[in-house]
Amino acid sequence: MANDGKAVINDRYEIVQRVGRGGMADVFLARDVLLDRPVAVKVLFPEYATDPAFVERFRREAQAAANLNHPNVVSVYDWGRVGNTYFMAMEYVEGRTLADILRSDQQLTSVQAADIASEVAAALAFAHRNGVVHRDVKPANILIGSTGVVKVADFGIARAVDTAQESNLTQTGAVMGTATYFSPEQAQGGQPDPRSDVYSLGIVLYEMVAGSPPFLGENAVAVAYKQVHDQPKPLNQIVLDIPRAFEAIVAKCLAKDPVIRYQSADALRDDLRRFREGADVGALIEALGGSTGGATTVMASTPMTPRGDAATTQALPVIGANDLVTPAAGVPVAGPGGTQVMPQVMQPTGAVLPPYEDERRGRGAGYIAAALIAVLALLGGGFALFRSLTGNETATDFKVPNVVNLSLADASKVLLDRGLTPVPLPAAKDGIGDDVVYAQDPLPDVVLRKGDEVKLTYNPKKAPVVVPAIQGLTVKDATALLLTKGLTLTIAEVRNDPAIPLNQIISQDPGGNAEVPAGSAVKVVVSGGAGQVTVPSIDGQLQDAAEKLLKAAPYNFIVTVQNEVSDTVEKGRVVRTEPAIGAPIDSGDTIVIFISSGPQQVEVPDVEGRTEGEARVSLNTRGLQAEVIYVDVPAGSLNDGKVISQGVPFKTMVDPSTSIKLTVGRAVAATTTVAPATTVAPTVAPPTSGA
Repeated sequence: MANDGKAVINDRYEIVQRVGRGGMADVFLARDVLLDRPVAVKVLFPEYATDPAFVERFRREAQAAANLNHPNVVSVYDWGRVGNTYFMAMEYVEGRTLADILRSDQQLTSVQAADIASEVAAALAFAHRNGVVHRDVKPANILIGSTGVVKVADFGIARAVDTAQESNLTQTGAVMGTATYFSPEQAQGGQPDPRSDVYSLGIVLYEMVAGSPPFLGENAVAVAYKQVHDQPKPLNQIVLDIPRAFEAIVAKCLAKDPVIRYQSADALRDDLRRFREGADVGALIEALGGSTGGATTVMASTPMTPRGDAATTQALPVIGANDLVTPAAGVPVAGPGGTQVMPQVMQPTGAVLPPYEDERRGRGAGYIAAALIAVLALLGGGFALFRSLTGNETATDFKVPNVVNLSLADASKVLLDRGLTPVPLPAAKDGIGDDVVYAQDPLPDVVLRKGDEVKLTYNPKKAPVVVPAIQGLTVKDATALLLTKGLTLTIAEVRNDPAIPLNQIISQDPGGNAEVPAGSAVKVVVSGGAGQVTVPSIDGQLQDAAEKLLKAAPYNFIVTVQNEVSDTVEKGRVVRTEPAIGAPIDSGDTIVIFISSGPQQVEVPDVEGRTEGEARVSLNTRGLQAEVIYVDVPAGSLNDGKVISQGVPFKTMVDPSTSIKLTVGRAVAATTTVAPATTVAPTVAPPTSGA
């Protein structure tokens, strides 16, 4: 549909510009003309709109995300169909992805990383409690708003825990996710659970401080192999002053065995909070031989490769200890942007794939290449990735060339000549020439289809942007207008003025028609109306800090405090306010702040007499953790592998994430005692006198 030359979806969403592209859909900045607010609209690719399975996946994404009402999850407002176009309307987050930040800033401090990861963990914990595992946690799906808010996006491959219907939406045995960030169990075709998301977030934590993910390779298969078999290079060999507590947290997240990892995102968030506050961190206590749980896996040395963007979402063949396989049935699906679905590896034939870290040159590299090609050739439908390894392209497929260090014009010409669509992404970077490309996505040698996009991140010339006049507009309208010009809005002051409506812009700096660099912020003075102020954002703040802010000018509020149970907000921090944050009220009015008293307590189950595995599952499903102590029992004992006692009696009410000590019997193998051989000293006759 059209309105004054602008595309409008469902007579409601007026498209402003495209802001992103995923494996199944484009994402646009749009204006909700009904509610007069900016929104993000995801539109399913036309080639997938005719596929009932993809449409159903798209619907389930909207449904799963819409049910996750959390301040750290991107909200979904609406979804529907117009003709053959399927769309989803979501919250628009003004800011950048964590991937963009890492590309520009390269590395963050451990405190910055912990702050971001803590908010991501809060979102994941909430999703897990609602039966949803994200399965694709990566920097590109973590949004950092201009106000500092952290939100998790793209539940496009999220899976409802224990939902049988999902089995019909994904090819049997397909491994979905992003190779750089998915867990070893995902790489091996296992069922992801909340601990898989913890592993992925551990990869993100590592990358934020190291400047590069721990596992990189020439292709997604190589990276997946490393996820299963290799240990990351210790952070203290990359960042010399990295705190030991932070390194212990990351190591616990990246344990190959899910049992050794944090058993919940809440537990990870608790440790991150303790790290930020300078308190004792559970993971470090474990690493030093404490008794708070399973041992922490120490990061072994692994050579680092140059940083690259290996964040393409892919479904890959399973990477196991034995990787030569019998042919697998099923038809593969190859999507744009490098998205590939390949059947799961079937039963091994017994041939063992050599370790990937063998020498890349000579005989060792030949073994690796031969094994990888054999794996992919035997997979009945894994043709897209196989072509990228062998160079066997069809007439409609195009291998991405390396255009890094070319000028934007030259890089674009190279891509167009190969039948690909260049998408320029300006991002200033010191030490790079004007209009020079310094990053591309997808990486070189990935096979795409004709017309697919290749994102080119380049250092733009400092061409000025003309600032529009926004005086007299509302903050909402001014923000939307500035976004179309590549500018942002910053509120410098809220000024009470009875002559000017509430939230209307009084003045701007720079003024209208001024020329500024792209990406600049326009500072504005906003009307607070007749003696009114807007309730400030204090979500998540500690009680004392929140009260201090609210009681000070220009608010001068009378503050009352009430406690409220919260599964998502840490004890002692602000859950919400009445009136709500953002509401206009008179200065000096009474405001109620609700302080979290922590999560609703849970009842400890009776696990005595159960197997260790049964006990762990029973505790984990209630958000509790198991701390196992083994005691020796005779071989054949009924207590072998069983819980003999539990440290907290059943029916006791405790906080979620509480560690329950379990005493488990472990049989001692019977031994046969052999009497030592007796050595008899020979009799020596006494010397004969007179001889």
